[in-house]
Amino acid sequence: MFQQTIQDVLTLAEAGPRPEDLLESLRARITTFEPFECGEIVARTESGLLHFVIAPGLADVGPRALVALGTEPMLRVDTAADLNDRGLAVPGLSSLLVLRIEAPRVAAAALVLGHRRAWSFAAAPHARIGTLGGLALRLLIRNSTPAGPGPEAIKLTAEVARLRAQMSGLENEVVALRAERALRKDSDKPQ
Repeated sequence: MFQQTIQDVLTLAEAGPRPEDLLESLRARITTFEPFECGEIVARTESGLLHFVIAPGLADVGPRALVALGTEPMLRVDTAADLNDRGLAVPGLSSLLVLRIEAPRVAAAALVLGHRRAWSFAAAPHARIGTLGGLALRLLIRNSTPAGPGPEAIKLTAEVARLRAQMSGLENEVVALRAERALRKDSDKPQ
């Protein structure tokens, strides 16, 4: 199993810099040992939520699955009724596997896989799938161009500029008050 994971990692790393090629390679590697019908990587970063679709069909369940995962390393939902109870229902799906993955500059991320057959991921090799998902996310993040500063950094920069302007205005006011006081002192002195 370890040797197979190493081979999977090497194959994935050689997929190339294009995200489409990397995601196709990830889909192909995982389906050789664990069938699934739809999947994506969802990552929450400073600049927002990123979606990398491995196989279409999850609709908008990815972000909700990331929230449902919470702090757990894995969430497996085995029936359509359970998906519905958790607010993760997607028409035609009965099983969902959500694995926490990590990468630099990512606050939270998950690899989400879905299948129409109930109990589809009961014997899934979570460590192997998670390793490949984590590597894919790292490569996707590394190869993506920087999106620039996030909304918090932009707000902070604007606030710093506003405070500097206010400070400059106050310094000018202090200088004017000191000059006025000096003039008053000079005019109050007897001659």
